[in-house]
Amino acid sequence: MIHGVVISLGNPNAPDAAKLIEASHNLILDLFPAEDNYALSTDELCAKNVKFFVANYNGEIIGCGALAIKKDYGELKSMFVKESMRGQGIAQQILNKIIQSAKNEDLKILKLETGLKLEAAIRLYKRNGFTFCTSFGDYKKNMTSIFMTKDI
Repeated sequence: MIHGVVISLGNPNAPDAAKLIEASHNLILDLFPAEDNYALSTDELCAKNVKFFVANYNGEIIGCGALAIKKDYGELKSMFVKESMRGQGIAQQILNKIIQSAKNEDLKILKLETGLKLEAAIRLYKRNGFTFCTSFGDYKKNMTSIFMTKDI
């Protein structure tokens, strides 16, 4: 695990963060049909009910993730780590921060949607106690998405 990474609230419109969000969107568009793409836009990541976190290492934003606060649960969104920094525990650190933020908001359940082809992400979520569930919210069941949940 890489040390010295600082996870904090960030601005999705900041240049480094916007580049990560764009890279995340491009990856999703490369892997999945457009109709199965549920990524939040930069404007949506700036909504009042969303907490956007960045991972900063040596002055560079290398990862991000968000917590969308819903009526009865929190939703994990926009988890992404710069390709050259993957496999070093950064996603785990971001996820830890989001889980703690959800607890601070008195949320009892955290949910997520991710793509079947994102195997490393699925492994991360399973390691952290997320289990598979049915679609939720406005999501429609499709052939490329999986849905997970975790009591917190």
